[in-house]
Amino acid sequence: MDVKVISEEIIKPCIPTPRHLRNYKISFIDQFTPCSYIPVILFYNANDDVDHELKPMQVALAETLSYYYPLAGRFKDVYSIECNDEGVVYVEAQANFNLSKFLQNPDIPFLNKFLPFKGNCLEPSYNQPLVALQTTAFECGGMAIGVCMLHKVVDASTMSVFLKTWAKISRGEGDKTLHPDFTSAISLFPPIDSLPTKFITDFDNFYFQGSKSPMRRFLFDSKSIKALKANTSSESVPFPSKIEALTAFICKRIGAALMANNVPKTLMITHAANLRPRVDPPLPQKTFGNLLWLAFAFYDPLDTNNELPDLGIMLREVFAQLTAENIKDIDSECVFESLSEVLESLSTNENIKTYRFTSWCNMGLYDVNFGWGKPVWVAHMGDLPAANVRSKQQFVFIESASRQGIELWVASDEEEIRFLEKDAEFLAYANPNPSICIN
Repeated sequence: MDVKVISEEIIKPCIPTPRHLRNYKISFIDQFTPCSYIPVILFYNANDDVDHELKPMQVALAETLSYYYPLAGRFKDVYSIECNDEGVVYVEAQANFNLSKFLQNPDIPFLNKFLPFKGNCLEPSYNQPLVALQTTAFECGGMAIGVCMLHKVVDASTMSVFLKTWAKISRGEGDKTLHPDFTSAISLFPPIDSLPTKFITDFDNFYFQGSKSPMRRFLFDSKSIKALKANTSSESVPFPSKIEALTAFICKRIGAALMANNVPKTLMITHAANLRPRVDPPLPQKTFGNLLWLAFAFYDPLDTNNELPDLGIMLREVFAQLTAENIKDIDSECVFESLSEVLESLSTNENIKTYRFTSWCNMGLYDVNFGWGKPVWVAHMGDLPAANVRSKQQFVFIESASRQGIELWVASDEEEIRFLEKDAEFLAYANPNPSICIN
C-alpha cells in the first residue's frame, strides 16, 4: 500500500480581507495553548451517483476562508495573527489500493500518510500555515480528507464547524449564518501583555515529550458503555455520563499498569471541557478559537478504597466546578499565576504523571458532507517516531461510525500500551482496532 502526493498548492480567500480586519488578536487561552496541529481524517465511501470532483472543493475552500479569514493569515507575535491572506496548504494525493481493503484491517501507523503535516508535534508559531488539508483518492473512488489545524488558533469544536462550513459551501448552500463569532473568546479571556518564556516552556513540557508514543485505537460498543456506566454509578452520581464512566475505567486500568510495572505514581487526570455551553448565556459552536478549560483530578492507585464509583464522583465534582459564575470570575492574571505554580510543581515532582483526556463526541464530525454522503469513518492519526516531539499520555474519545459506540485513541508510554493490550479486564470492554463496515 502506498499514498503518492500528486500536487500541493496554496488556497487563498476568494475575497481579500479588508484592511480593518487585518489584525486578529487571540485570547488568553489561545496564548498558552500549544503550537501543534490537531489532526483528523475523514473517510468517504465511493458513490456511483456522485462525481468526487475536487475543483469545486477548492473553490468552496477559498470561499470558506473569506468567512474564516484569520486561518489564511500567519502569526506575527504572541498576541495576534496578521490576516494577510497568505492562504492554507492544499494537497492532492492518490492511494494505490481500495478504501474497503484499508478499513478491513486499519493500519494505525499508516494513517499519517493521509495527513499533510505531522499532527500533535510542537511547532514554531511564526510563518507557519494555520491550516493544511489533504485529499486522497482511492482506486475504488473513495476519498480521505486529512485535516491539520493549528491548536493555538482553534479547538476541536472550531475545527468541526470550519469543516462543516466548507462542506456546506461545497454543496452550494452558503448563507449568512456561516459567519463565525470572532469576538466572544477575546472578550471573555483578554490576552496577557507579556508571557514569560519560562511559562511557555513549562507549558510545552506539560504537553510534550521527546520519546515515541505509539497510537492505539480501541472501540467501546454500546453494550460495554452501558455496563461501565452501571459499574460507575453511585448514590451521589446515579447516572454517570459515557465520558465519565469511560474515563474512570481507563484511569483505573492505567493505575493497574503503573502498579504492574512497579512505578506507582499519582495520576493527574485532565479533561478539556468545552466552555461554550457552560457560560451564561451559552455560546454557539461557531464561536471561534480555543474555548476550553482543563478540569483537574488526582487519582492514587495505591489507595485501594478508590473504586470506579469513587472515580466517577471525583470526575463529576471537578466538572461541576466549571459553572458560569466560576468561568466569569476567571481573571487572566490570577489564572496565569496559579497555572505557573502548578506547572512549576509538576516539573519537579516525579511522583505525579499527567494523563490528558479530551472528547470529540457530539461535535458533528460525522455530519461533514461534501455531497458524497457522510463519512464512513473519522480517524485521529498514527504514531510518530522518537525523533519527533510527541504529545504525551493523550486519550481522545471519538464517536464510532455507528454512533452507538465510542472509540478511544490513546498515545502513551509503550509499557502502558503493552499492558492495556494484554489486560483481560480492559479487553473485556474494549475491542482493539476492529474493522469498519462500510456497507
